[in-house]
Amino acid sequence: MNNIKYCSFPETPKAALAALLDRRAEAMAVAGGTLVAKTLPDSVTHFVGLKKLPYRHIVKRGGDLVIGALASFDDIDRSRLTRGWAGGVLSMAAARCSSQLIRNMATIGGNIARPHSFNIFPAVLEGLDAGLRIISRSGIRTVPFSAVYLPDFRLKPGRDCVILEIIIPGKTRNWLCRFEKFARTETSWEAYFSLFMAAGVKAGVVREARVAVGALSPKPFRALSAEKFLRGRALSSASAAEAALELERDLDQLRAGDFRKEAAAALFGRFISSLSGERPGVKR
Repeated sequence: MNNIKYCSFPETPKAALAALLDRRAEAMAVAGGTLVAKTLPDSVTHFVGLKKLPYRHIVKRGGDLVIGALASFDDIDRSRLTRGWAGGVLSMAAARCSSQLIRNMATIGGNIARPHSFNIFPAVLEGLDAGLRIISRSGIRTVPFSAVYLPDFRLKPGRDCVILEIIIPGKTRNWLCRFEKFARTETSWEAYFSLFMAAGVKAGVVREARVAVGALSPKPFRALSAEKFLRGRALSSASAAEAALELERDLDQLRAGDFRKEAAAALFGRFISSLSGERPGVKR
């Protein structure tokens, strides 16, 4: 970080954006800073610290769950609201990040803004149909989380826009969800894969399904065939086994390898089986 010549700590979103857009020095926004020493480009000379922005809240707003971008993993893990939302999957994911020291520092906004395969929250937010409230040159607006990964989304969080809040839609509040991180140890940042699974169930029938896979690429992968297969299906060990095989076929697109495919499919099959109350099993 010997290249840093200027530091600023704005207290409002407009001031933070102004610092990033000031072309007299190349700037980058930093929140928790857990990766900054390794990933800050040499061309960056202006360190824009976001810690003074008032966006560490976790609240309900109009039926939605709203998480400030500066909320730490530990904040999310311990929040009563996140523990009671979608089966507590947000807290579950936050607790699997890494060591307690990292969880105290790392922020959900930074986990989105600095793409990396092993980031925890992208797969979870993709699966929960989250929205992002951002500020850019054109003002404050809300965009779908998935839009950040589209080619025509030309903004770079932390460079020419700032993530302010993450919005989890109210429709997901009672979804049955689970997050799995398949790694060598509980505190490993690296993972073979991570898996977000969700089902909206009514009268024993799956009405909504979401499956998102992380750690295989910086962009979370939606297993659309597995989701489509589950919608409208009655919960049973048979449908769980068939859905697991659909997930394996989805993962062929990523060339994930047999080990990852089979492990992810087994975890997915167990999740669906657990919803039906039957013993888990994957037929081959």
